[in-house]
Amino acid sequence: MSVTTRTLSLGLSALAASLPLPAQTAASAPSTPAAPAYQSAFEGYRPFEAGAVQDWRKSNETVREVGGWRAYAREMRGPARPPAAGASAPQSQAPAQPKAADPHAGHGK
Repeated sequence: MSVTTRTLSLGLSALAASLPLPAQTAASAPSTPAAPAYQSAFEGYRPFEAGAVQDWRKSNETVREVGGWRAYAREMRGPARPPAAGASAPQSQAPAQPKAADPHAGHGK
């Protein structure tokens, strides 16, 4: 690069750096919108409040009177459904299955 070219480049760089840019002037700065108001996630927080604890013997007695764990299981299952009309009553004993042939029959001992 020649001395003249280098001098011109340096001069133009200095001139460009000294000129005010439109983005740097206060008059042309865009107005910023107002920031949203801060709202904490814990604003409506209520701490856990445990109820009064009763005597364990009384709790056990209540469960026994209700019918034990089976009563709670029935409660979770929902109300019993009556059998559908025309459906036969369930048999107390499953029908006998025919016996399969012995797979080891005929083997020599």
